[in-house]
Amino acid sequence: MTTSTSSSWPSRIKSIAVYLVIPYIIGYLFSHGYLSEYFEQYLPTVGGGNGGNKRSLLSSSSDSPTPHQQAAPPSLAPQKCDLHFRNLLKVAEETFATFQNVSFVVHRNGDATSCGRSDMGERFVLELKKNYEALGNGVCLPQLNKYQVESILTKTFQDVLSNNDCHSVEKYGNKSKGFLGFCDGGKEHTPILLDHNDLVPVTSAKGEKSLPCRFHSREGLRVTKLDELTEMAKRPCGADDISANCHVAKNGLKEIHLYAVPAGRVFMFAPSHVGEIFYLPHVSGAMDKPIYLEVLNLEPRVFDVFNFFSREESKELVDRAIAETKESHRIKRSTTGAQSKSVNSRRTSESGFDTHGKTAVKVKKRCFKALGFDEYWESHGDGLQILRYNVSKAYNSHLDWIEDKTGQLEHDYESGGTGGNRFATILMYMSDLGPEDGGETVFPKAWPPTVPEADRIDQKQAIEQLRASPYGNVLEKGSWEEQLVASCRTRLSIRPHSSRAVLFYSQYPNGEVDPASIHGACPVLNKQKYAANLWVWNTPRTGYSGSPIKEKFRNKQSSEEAASPSVSFLKVNAQFVNSGKDESMSNAVLYYEDQFWGNLGSNDPPMAVNTYEGHIWNIKVGDEVKKTIVINEKDGESQVFSI
Repeated sequence: MTTSTSSSWPSRIKSIAVYLVIPYIIGYLFSHGYLSEYFEQYLPTVGGGNGGNKRSLLSSSSDSPTPHQQAAPPSLAPQKCDLHFRNLLKVAEETFATFQNVSFVVHRNGDATSCGRSDMGERFVLELKKNYEALGNGVCLPQLNKYQVESILTKTFQDVLSNNDCHSVEKYGNKSKGFLGFCDGGKEHTPILLDHNDLVPVTSAKGEKSLPCRFHSREGLRVTKLDELTEMAKRPCGADDISANCHVAKNGLKEIHLYAVPAGRVFMFAPSHVGEIFYLPHVSGAMDKPIYLEVLNLEPRVFDVFNFFSREESKELVDRAIAETKESHRIKRSTTGAQSKSVNSRRTSESGFDTHGKTAVKVKKRCFKALGFDEYWESHGDGLQILRYNVSKAYNSHLDWIEDKTGQLEHDYESGGTGGNRFATILMYMSDLGPEDGGETVFPKAWPPTVPEADRIDQKQAIEQLRASPYGNVLEKGSWEEQLVASCRTRLSIRPHSSRAVLFYSQYPNGEVDPASIHGACPVLNKQKYAANLWVWNTPRTGYSGSPIKEKFRNKQSSEEAASPSVSFLKVNAQFVNSGKDESMSNAVLYYEDQFWGNLGSNDPPMAVNTYEGHIWNIKVGDEVKKTIVINEKDGESQVFSI
């Protein structure tokens, strides 16, 4: 009987691998130091004592302790913390050489001028490491959430900033607290946002607790992980690269600019000059192109927003607005006021709301991201307001910031304190109007930056030009509309064209109203104008959970809630059912907003959930939202939704 030698080859190869190849690989890795650090995390060190030399048990035998030495007790924390910290930073070198020639430059929120800097990048990282270890209080944290990162960064900048002028500049501020006093404006000037309880307080050298800042890049990207600092340090940048968050200074140091946002406040762009560009590569706009901003004016802050939405999206919004029949949403004569019930004789436009249309929701989320929010908070925004202006129609100059003139409203609109109000508006134009067609947006307290002072005309000259034009008879002579046209032709005005978007702020970075943000919609002299408003609030807006309530109403609200816990938001037992009648829904999936909830295909059982008034549920097929359902209190405590 013969035995095939080929059958023994697999066992021979296995033996060679076990006895020769694997030991060789392990030896090679040890000799080059690749594995020693890994094992040092789990093996005790020896020798030393306080201040003595510690040697790993993996060291050579010649380094072993003498009979007169006692091995130190196991000490894993230093090695583990160092490893975890470098993993969080995503740096391999022990010297943090990546930060050797890096300078961190800090700005107050919305301020183009820096207030402090740390030119010793390695020292900054070592201080960061110290504060990371202190945060764990003896435990080496393998992961950090964004609030822990912000707490560590706040404490580090408090400790290392030189040329430090990053204290509070407010009348109510305490300069003696330094950077911590800027980050924490105090109880009377810190609005309570939805994530307030997630903030991780910072402990000062005196043992006092302070709320931390948030940190954003120049372009609004929020720093939520330590390795984002490493990415900034490694990213190439040049002195002429105006789109970057960094540049090389005259001393050769690479400057990384961070913008500190106090607790309870919202990020605002910090323009330095007209024509400045802010590229937002992290925000995907129309047709997946990155959004970018161009500064049109500094006081108030006004920006052109490019690639914000497309002509196709513009058409979708207009078509949906025209087709809307629901009384609360259809286009009708515009109203004004905090509760939107008053018809103003100087607002002759028509408007409606698109709160849950597919394109409207997509554009709203894009808006939040462009404004520096890393999460979409529905309660911080109004619905998308669609506007229609026929010939001669206009809206006289006004503020988007809402004033409680009677003082009798429960909502606290004083955004400079703890209240909430509109802080940013994005205007979306959905019609093309020519130079003589009117319909511009005017900022009557701002001069057009491109017109030299010597070439400016006054109101009287502007009215004479209007009356001599082909559309001089459209408006009544001496009317407020004619006076508004004069402002439109002498002050900063923005001409509409389809898919153009403009951002302006109604608040200063400290939350106080910016009176220069007053603006108006110029009368349309020819054609028809469609536009839209996206209003974003610095806190949850009125009517939403978490919206700020005036102190005199708080006790009343608390007693009412104690008597009837569900007075504000009705709990609803909802059931979602796929009837199988619509074949396009055969593979439907149920989402709570953007969060997957369960399969709702034609062969799947009904899905029962406990939900609340105002909750938004989406039915998707693939990536497309086929149907949006908003829970309504009027439909009762038990509701069935069939697709």
